[in-house]
Amino acid sequence: MLELITYQQALPVLPRNHTRINFVLVGVGGTGGFLAEDLCRIILQLQHTRKEINFAIVDGDAVELKNISRQNYQQAEIGLPKVETLAARCSAKYGIEITAVCDWFEEDLIRTASWWNTLTVIIGCVDNSTARSKIHSVLKINSANEPASLFWLDCGNSNYSGQVVIGTHSNFDIVQASNNPDKPQFWLHLPSPVLVHPELLVPQPEELSDNNLSCAEIQARNYQSHIPHLKLAHRETSQKTKNIGNI
Repeated sequence: MLELITYQQALPVLPRNHTRINFVLVGVGGTGGFLAEDLCRIILQLQHTRKEINFAIVDGDAVELKNISRQNYQQAEIGLPKVETLAARCSAKYGIEITAVCDWFEEDLIRTASWWNTLTVIIGCVDNSTARSKIHSVLKINSANEPASLFWLDCGNSNYSGQVVIGTHSNFDIVQASNNPDKPQFWLHLPSPVLVHPELLVPQPEELSDNNLSCAEIQARNYQSHIPHLKLAHRETSQKTKNIGNI
């Protein structure tokens, strides 16, 4: 039986039939803030498919002075909610309606938008295990016996490493994951990103309530320059663009 362990085993993924696509960008800091504009460009292309396309961005943070040098924000936006200012700029630039959710991600946000003819793609650009755990949990929406209707693309980086992982099922079973477990031609399911990289659910020191790290120590541990953010965002967008014809 085929094991899902190598690039050579890569096959197409068959999503559920759909007439509507919901993009939900969770986290609009270093990576997500840049990725938002690239997603707008993808949506412009997808509009030619005559599918209904919805785009929501989710983040509870406001713009701070320290964000200006390495995130997609401007001095005049300091103090404003990140999602509101980013949605306004992207909507004006690309002519796309964007829903701004100035709050932290919760499962209900996806459950209320899971219609029968809808493909939902969560793009997670968060930097903490709590948010990833909530996104992982909502993958339970996907049926074990049908193609996935909900995909989670997890993106993140530090100065020297990062990950871009896509998955669909929190209870992944490789026997049911393809059209034929012995000689598969396409995948119906993919393992959740945190099943591939369990360390994504390990809380970082600054997430613990009893941590004694100073701000300087936290910054040193998790330093993220603007160059990795830009490279990760554009690399991920280029992969999405290549696959637009298959959506």
